[in-house]
Parts: sequence; C-alpha cells; structure tokens
Amino acid sequence: MRDEDITYTIIVNSTDSYEDCWYPFFRLFSKFWPNCEQKIVLNTETKDFRYPGLNITCSKVYGNKPNQKLTWSECFLKCLKKIEAEVILYLQDDYFINGNVDVQQIDELFRLMLKKKYTTIRLMECANAGPWHPTDHPLLWKVDQKAFYRISLQASLWRKDRLRSYIRKHENPWQLEFWGSRRAHRVQDSILCINRNIFNEQNRQAIPYKPTGIIKGKWNKEAVYNLFLENWIDIDFSRRGFYDPKQESVRKVPLVTRIISRFRSAF
Repeated sequence: MRDEDITYTIIVNSTDSYEDCWYPFFRLFSKFWPNCEQKIVLNTETKDFRYPGLNITCSKVYGNKPNQKLTWSECFLKCLKKIEAEVILYLQDDYFINGNVDVQQIDELFRLMLKKKYTTIRLMECANAGPWHPTDHPLLWKVDQKAFYRISLQASLWRKDRLRSYIRKHENPWQLEFWGSRRAHRVQDSILCINRNIFNEQNRQAIPYKPTGIIKGKWNKEAVYNLFLENWIDIDFSRRGFYDPKQESVRKVPLVTRIISRFRSAF
C-alpha cells in the first residue's frame, strides 16, 4: 500500500463535562482546516456531537454502561482501542485553533513517521519541554532523552501503539506527562518536534493555538475571549468563569505560611 493511501485519525480528547467546548472547537477547526478529509474521533463518555462538513465519530466509551466511572486514562485507552489507524493526530478539546493549519506540513511529517517509524512528532512545543537537538532533517529536532516533558499532550502525531505503552489506568493527564516522561527516560523511542528555529523565529506552527483554552476548569481569557468574539462564537463565559492567576496565588499563600510556621517550630 502506498503512503498516500494510508491515513491518520484525528483524536480530540474530551469528556462529557467539557461539552461546552465542542461547538467553538469545531467551528474554529472547520474554518482553519477547511475540507479536512481525515476521520475525527471525539472522545466522550456517553454524549454524541456532529458538526457540518466534518467526519466526526464520538467514542462514547461508556457504551451500554452509562453509570460506570472510569478514570481519564481508562477512557483514553478505550478510545484508542476503537481506532484502526496506525498513526493518530492528538488534540484536546480546548486547543482552540487560531490560524490556518499547515496541512501540507502535517502530511509531510506523517509520511516521515511511516517511513522512519518515529514514535511521535510534536506539532506544538512549549518553552519548558526541552532540551532539544537538531537532526539531519530540516523540519525536525530531537527531544532530549532526559527532557522533563519527554512525554507531552500538546498537539502531536503519535504512533498509536507506542502512545498506549506510556498510559497507566490510574493516571490523569498531568500525571501521564510527568510520570510518563520518567518512563520514557528509560526507553529509546524516537521523540521529535518541529524545528525550534522555525517554530520560534518564523512563527510557523502546523496547528496554531494558544495552550490552553481552559486552565483548572476556567476559561483562559487571553486565549479565547477575542478569538470567540471575532468568529461569532456566542459562549456564556459566566458558567465556568475566567481563570485568575492572582486568586490562585492567594489560595497558595496560607499553605506556604503553614509550611514555614511548621519549619520554624521545629527549631
């Protein structure tokens, strides 16, 4: 079978409680990735969703047991099990795309994954995810073997079987990134990202978005407010509210004070 005959599946990892993200996500997706031909799987527990012009299937991982309680990782594993494609493009429901998707670049990287058997190619790389090392390919850098975030849940192409090998059923997404990265330190997988010079200096992102649209259950105003307004997306922001880092700092102060107090009392 030729490379061009093989396709990847796009996973939009979500949960029923984030249903309010689906319409804005796919409205922006359809605008900035027009005529997308790939299959899209929206990972849900019980709910269904459709958007005109997009080939969306909802995983509905609870099946005929709607009252069961599964962890984030258990839901994700059940979703992956339903997908036939060897390679997936991983997205989350609050990665609200804010510019044109470079489909040609994604397709090129996808073909490279098939040819070179790469484990993953990260399409969005955060500043603290390195260090990195240039490779002999102009588009790609290698993520260091001991990188703090050797495993990342930002937008990425993943070989499905290798992604599954890092997931543990009891872990949430933050634990997967932290502990999965430690597991990855011991595994010689090919973990790559887009060339950092292209990403930073030329501001070329294969899938442009501001990580992330929701922080600790609240809207990230900087990422979503103007973007939704410009694209006529009507959202009742008051239902979640906006994330306020100042309030987060205030909540942490009493804990820090208690720790200092206990430390002093020990002497």
